[in-house]
Amino acid sequence: MLKKYWKKILVMLVVALTLGSSLSTGVTAYEADRTIRWIEAGPISTMDPSRITTVIDSNAAAAIGDGLFRADAKHRQQPALAESVQKSADGLVYTFKLRPNLKWSNKDDLTAQDFVYGWQRTVDPKTAAEYAELFSGIKNAKAISSGEEKDLTKLGVRALAPDVLQVTLVRPVPYFIELLSMPPFYPQNEKFIKRVGKKYGSEDKYTVSSGPYILKHWSGSSDSYDLVRNKHYYDHKVVKAKRINVQVLKDVNTSYKLYLSNMIDYTPLSPQQVTASNKRRDFHQVPSGTTAYIELNERKVPAFKNVSIRRALSYAIDREILTSKILTGSAAPAKTFVPVNLVKDPNTNRDFAAGAAAKGAINYDLKKAKRLFTQGLKEVGQEKLRVELLTDDTDAAKRTAQFLQSQLEVLPGLTVDIKTIPAKQRIALTRKPDGFEMVISLWAADYADPSTFYDLYRSDAVFNGGGWSNKAFDAANERAAQVNGNNPKKRFSDFAEAEKIIEQDMGVIPLYYRSSAVLLRKSVKDMIIHPAGIVNDWKQIHKQRK
Repeated sequence: MLKKYWKKILVMLVVALTLGSSLSTGVTAYEADRTIRWIEAGPISTMDPSRITTVIDSNAAAAIGDGLFRADAKHRQQPALAESVQKSADGLVYTFKLRPNLKWSNKDDLTAQDFVYGWQRTVDPKTAAEYAELFSGIKNAKAISSGEEKDLTKLGVRALAPDVLQVTLVRPVPYFIELLSMPPFYPQNEKFIKRVGKKYGSEDKYTVSSGPYILKHWSGSSDSYDLVRNKHYYDHKVVKAKRINVQVLKDVNTSYKLYLSNMIDYTPLSPQQVTASNKRRDFHQVPSGTTAYIELNERKVPAFKNVSIRRALSYAIDREILTSKILTGSAAPAKTFVPVNLVKDPNTNRDFAAGAAAKGAINYDLKKAKRLFTQGLKEVGQEKLRVELLTDDTDAAKRTAQFLQSQLEVLPGLTVDIKTIPAKQRIALTRKPDGFEMVISLWAADYADPSTFYDLYRSDAVFNGGGWSNKAFDAANERAAQVNGNNPKKRFSDFAEAEKIIEQDMGVIPLYYRSSAVLLRKSVKDMIIHPAGIVNDWKQIHKQRK
């Protein structure tokens, strides 16, 4: 039904653009039902909270789910399914009191045991959850996820009563409350999951909601889906939108035309569209705690083990041109791996990333790049190097890849081939030792702390598909996690050391800090967009009647 609807919309758009029609009939009906019509750049891949890793999946999961805490409009964590929390003096034990009479969308009682089951399922090696690492601060989580401990009940989470949940940590985790608003920490309905089995989270009928909305019209591969208000949600009175329709459109030109024809309420913008739209009242520049970077696979391309070659690739890239000419309005040149404006350093009370940057490590210097690349090839005993650059099939990703190709092939003896694939496939390949050679990756902060970036590239990290390893980097992060958890100033000094190491050793090649240039209908109110964690929170969104 929805595919037919969107085909009809696209046909109407073509007619409108051809004839100059105002589409007054369509707009009137569209405004009358006050449905929010949203655009995402890619499809949902899973609604299993244990297996979610992408921003798009997280957005949808937060629409149909909720955690113990949820970020408010000012990005501060507030109690959600939890009513209150008590923390022990040593920061190791958290006791949560749940709100009374919580229900799942199928009317099942939602209790503390649903959190126990969900968290145990996520750390269970059989689930193969990539985000199991986020539970590492909880007692016995690492032993269970590694297979060393077989008894899931030894995970440090217990239901003391139907409405009381207790969590025991092995070390202080300063950002623990922020983790609780992420999908892997949501409750999971054991009875429902055991009934649907492996199909859980694969289609709308195999999902059950603890959050503001219920998922409808999603077959597992649909390019559109509906979010319908969940009347059993504890906070349903603040959920004003009866329906949100989300359509997948990778082509920003199509979504831009749909927006100008009043058929959708939101669209991202290409650089050309930014220039044409940045004076409009419905234009918004949305900050994001996201860094785009190149990851090099040292396992598949031995030459990438050479630090001179890694540095040469970085020095060959003019990030100012990339962001000003190629990604106009959606990016700023990266000077660090951790993005700016994510968190303040308690040592200086200033932006952490700005103060932690290693001077001159991330810069454009073509003369130096050529010298280092020639030197690196000699050191590895090669005269030439041919590599494949993997990237997404979106407009912005293709433009970026083509620009990088032109920049890097100036290096003597280097040939760069481009391979474009859907984001879902790109993410899957980066988890395989032989899945890529070079890849353009983006990491959006899961929470406002440098560890959300540095944990990616520890030597033993699941996400470290390229195999970069640095003992000093590992040691700095280990101190921050295990030794200085209760000492913010020392902890951030450890992080500053880690930042300098990953820049100087070029563990990854930072490209830009991403922001989003968008058009959002003036009649759409109370949309919350976060720079870290869940990006699009539709809980309170609604369309104002004209």
